[in-house]
Amino acid sequence: MATLAQPTLSRSEWHAVSIALNDAAASGCSGAGQGLLGRLYTAVTGNQPPRPLADARLEMVRRFVCATRRHNPAANDLVPALEAQGFSRAQLDAIALLAA
Repeated sequence: MATLAQPTLSRSEWHAVSIALNDAAASGCSGAGQGLLGRLYTAVTGNQPPRPLADARLEMVRRFVCATRRHNPAANDLVPALEAQGFSRAQLDAIALLAA
């Protein structure tokens, strides 16, 4: 019987997942940027929407977690780009399970 490979993530990848889960708990991963709605949201609530992560690869992980958490079909659209960044399907499945 073959054993399945364990979906491991680096420390920084786990940190991006953690940030996304915290964003989701605090603000629902609001994607409102600095557009009119984003400025209005900030003016009314005083809360700043989450800022994107500096590393584009990790930001993609954060967006995937947020989209998965919201049960947004856009999460599936991010899968090919994440795979192109070197993530395996097992890693993405593990992240999605945590985010759900």
